[in-house]
Amino acid sequence: MPEQQITVNADPKELKGRYANAISVTSQERDVVLDFLSHVNAHGINQAQLVSRVFLNHFTAKNLIETLQKTLAEWEKMRYEGK
Repeated sequence: MPEQQITVNADPKELKGRYANAISVTSQERDVVLDFLSHVNAHGINQAQLVSRVFLNHFTAKNLIETLQKTLAEWEKMRYEGK
């Protein structure tokens, strides 16, 4: 099946993005919940701030996994085999 192009509309504030260095994944009957976190462990303080929560149905979560695996494999090939 050929890929379709989709026009994405976004608020300019959303285009800036947010930094997350940790993630929590919870699976429920109907959804997978991704909590993106900014984790800090400094000076004896160990805390995480919720950056974003995303709900995915299981089909979209599976597609996300496949896309991430493909993207990371391409990055590793470029980084390690490109030298």
